[in-house]
Amino acid sequence: MAMSGALAGRLRDMRVEQSLSLTEVASRARISKAYLSQLEHGASTTPSHDVLRRLATALGTSIADLTGTSETWQPNESDELPTSLRAFARIAKIPETDIEMLAGIHYRGKQPGEPGDWAHIYETIKRTVR
Repeated sequence: MAMSGALAGRLRDMRVEQSLSLTEVASRARISKAYLSQLEHGASTTPSHDVLRRLATALGTSIADLTGTSETWQPNESDELPTSLRAFARIAKIPETDIEMLAGIHYRGKQPGEPGDWAHIYETIKRTVR
């Protein structure tokens, strides 16, 4: 996903509004401070979906809010998500924020391996958090 100058500014604004340093956000997002600086200054304009997801999580927001888009994210083969989650997201047409949340789920270092497993976890969370 390409980031325009406006999106780069949004990233910086969100970080500054929360009084977070480049170092803190970069550490939370597991990217280098230099790369985060490049993103904020528009010098790098093509972060992967995985990087956008990690930045959004680090800033306590969604990719849609971070990028200024209102569309539901549609996974594609180049995104760094488990194939089974990508398949579940495509079938269930779940919101981007829910895909981001599911992508962060690990149990004993592993993630579900089948779309049906993701569906079960998703339904359980929906029933638990109302």
